[in-house]
Amino acid sequence: MIKRKSKLRIIGLILLVLLILILVGFVSPLRTTRYNLKLDDLPEEMDGYRIVQITDFHCKEFGDHEEDLIKLVARAKPDVIFLTGDIVDEKHTTENAEDLLAGITELAPVYYVTGNHEYYPGAPYFEFRELCDKYGVVMLENETAEVEFNGTSYMLTGLDFVDSTVHMKDVIGYANTNYFNILLYHDSSKFNYLSEYGYDLEFAGHGHGGLIRLPIVGGLLGPDYRLFPKYDYGVYHEKNATMIASSGLGDARVPRWNNPREIVLVTLHKKK
Repeated sequence: MIKRKSKLRIIGLILLVLLILILVGFVSPLRTTRYNLKLDDLPEEMDGYRIVQITDFHCKEFGDHEEDLIKLVARAKPDVIFLTGDIVDEKHTTENAEDLLAGITELAPVYYVTGNHEYYPGAPYFEFRELCDKYGVVMLENETAEVEFNGTSYMLTGLDFVDSTVHMKDVIGYANTNYFNILLYHDSSKFNYLSEYGYDLEFAGHGHGGLIRLPIVGGLLGPDYRLFPKYDYGVYHEKNATMIASSGLGDARVPRWNNPREIVLVTLHKKK
């Protein structure tokens, strides 16, 4: 009888610990994920260039008037800020998005490409476009901008989500090999295709890091809810291209687990 009670206590304790671990996994603190990238083709003048990526915001609230999020971006001391889609969606107004733009556009130049949710019925996409104009955010709709920094320049290209990668050859084409090239596109799952076009560095999101992140295994669900997506989170290298896939900030139909909300800070270095 005593041994049986002891076993029951041990089982109960194990179950309690497991329950606590499961519940703790649903906590999604806001954090900065940092990457230091060494790249062969980076101009010497861009060594130390600091890029902040914000993706899949979904009008999530982080403090009064987005104060917590804006402070996190400010601490990163960015030279440029990239918004890689799903900043607004069909479930929210633009109020939180405007607070975000009002804060971050005072910190660094901001460039934006659309995600899928901007095009959902009921999403305030056109209102958000007006806010981009108001706060000086550069929208890259299948366009390339020459960005100057420290006496040199690089090419920054944005692929609009609605055109997808199917029409990429026609709408933006191959990278300009005379420059260092950065590509913004919402969907990280298309990296294998995107890497064919000669862009040195790419920024994407969409998959929310796999939503549920299992230890060792990684992300469980892709944006199409298929299991174990290939490009769920982190840094990937293919065909001389590098991609940053961020888990982003907002919510999806499936709650995050073991998957903190993040902004990404990438510091570029010339590979010696």
